[in-house]
Amino acid sequence: MTDRSSADQVAVHFEHVSKNLGGRQILDDLSFDVREGETFVIIGYSGTGKSVTLRHMVGLMAPDQGSIRVDGDEITTMSRKELEIMRRKFGVLFQSGALIAWLTLFENVELPLLEHTRMSRKKRAEIVQKKLEIVNLWQDRDKYPAEISGGMKKRAGLARALALDPGLVLYDEPTSGLDPVIANEIGKLINDLRDNHGMTQIVVTHDMESAYDIADRIAMFYHGKMIQIGTPEEIQASTIPEVQHFITGGKEGQVSRRSNTAIIRGVAPGMLSQRSVQAAEAETAVATAEPEQDGYVLLSEEEAAAAANDSPTERDLPQEETEGPIESELPSLDPEESGTARDEAPSLEPETEP
Repeated sequence: MTDRSSADQVAVHFEHVSKNLGGRQILDDLSFDVREGETFVIIGYSGTGKSVTLRHMVGLMAPDQGSIRVDGDEITTMSRKELEIMRRKFGVLFQSGALIAWLTLFENVELPLLEHTRMSRKKRAEIVQKKLEIVNLWQDRDKYPAEISGGMKKRAGLARALALDPGLVLYDEPTSGLDPVIANEIGKLINDLRDNHGMTQIVVTHDMESAYDIADRIAMFYHGKMIQIGTPEEIQASTIPEVQHFITGGKEGQVSRRSNTAIIRGVAPGMLSQRSVQAAEAETAVATAEPEQDGYVLLSEEEAAAAANDSPTERDLPQEETEGPIESELPSLDPEESGTARDEAPSLEPETEP
């Protein structure tokens, strides 16, 4: 176990990690560190592999090559049992909160304690109260998910993610679908967990205002790599065209023609016919940029999974996010498991509510 006494200690370490799905290079020699006690924010275009990175981080997918260490322990060579124990170091907050509809907020937060510990009822109640008080929901403990707002669901999901006192918390779009005031409250909670509880946090977001507010460092993910990692100030002042294009919402900088077409159409370039690509480029008058590097595409995780299984029918079907009960183990970071994920890894995304 790594000593957490120093903020310079490394909590998560990726070194030369690569992953190819269906002939497409999703992660390409990816290397980065997350320091203990920091909030590390990952930004980047949709479908470029950010969720794949998180799934590798918790051992739900194995890299084709490279090293991944969590608290100094190499996870790519762990057994199933070792992975199950390692995953308990992580808490996960999903976009929807992923609360179980037929359980109260109290029961939702208590669930991980019931499944992973042998605590007495009294001890569990003490922990649940503490976690709900952190997110200011103790007074709403007897309410069901259908009786609370979206922001409250996010906070309740965060309380559940903290139930087992994880050393690391993963956030998947924590402010999506929230009004600016509630989004700001979520940001305050994230900052409080870092400043007053020493939590190491990894946040995937497209909300740049939130990213600047909560991040110690921001990493821009593009073409399977982190093309820049820096403080919010360094990212804002970046001279890299792709970084400026993303953080300004396309007002500045540029990306390649093929990638920009995919961003506008919402479809991975590999799934578009040449005629469709040409038509989309003509319609949007995409400016010529540097040539696209062969083998790198914007690819959604659903399409990557389908491509890996070589199933065109499944690849063409739209996927819908659902919300409902979680499995006893850490839930999936994506609506459906990749065909190349570890066979023994549990599915982390909740099933559809009844």
